[in-house]
Amino acid sequence: MINAIAIDDEPSALEVLERYAAKVPFVQLKKVFYSTADALAYLHAEPIQLIFLDIQMPDMLGTDFARLIQLEKVQVIFTTAHAEFALEGFDLKALDYLLKPFGFGRFLQACNRVLELVANKPNEEESSIFVKEGYDWVRVNLDEVLYIQSDTNLLFIHEHQRRITTRMTVAEMLSILPPERFVRVHKSYIVALEAVQKIEKHQLTLGKHTVPLAAAYRDAVEERLLRKKK
Repeated sequence: MINAIAIDDEPSALEVLERYAAKVPFVQLKKVFYSTADALAYLHAEPIQLIFLDIQMPDMLGTDFARLIQLEKVQVIFTTAHAEFALEGFDLKALDYLLKPFGFGRFLQACNRVLELVANKPNEEESSIFVKEGYDWVRVNLDEVLYIQSDTNLLFIHEHQRRITTRMTVAEMLSILPPERFVRVHKSYIVALEAVQKIEKHQLTLGKHTVPLAAAYRDAVEERLLRKKK
């Protein structure tokens, strides 16, 4: 569940956000604010992951408010009628920029971007990530992963007992995996360091599986694995 707040000085705009958020099962709109000052106090007291933020506010521009909270662990989706702030909004690393009036479909698209980002941040206690398989989000226990294979824009995550298929690139997967536990060994393969049992000239052995080891990655792979075993 993504905990969110909305900040807008227009009651009708907040009503739209409340109505849309109620239709999204993984977003809980905890509170709405007409003032950035009130919202700031709330942010310091409550664990919020997402802010729907208007830009033209009477007490402070939404872009200035976003700068103020840049150190907080919160994502921002701007909701505004002013297209001229779009470039500045994305410079502030806003996750999305919704131009009013926007429909529910566009709102849901933005929420899905937040879900993908939040779900794919590895949790150190659970040692897991979420990936999307078809229409479902599936938890991947990193302790169970042997290797990950790429085929065009699909990834096949090979665990001890199952294989999960998700639509991602190798680079995208590497960006969410803990680098101390996984390493790229080929343009199409990532392996779990703990799963490697044997290093050969052109391949790695992981239990009953073998994975190609490309020459371009060999030195880095050997350094990671041999240093890990010292």
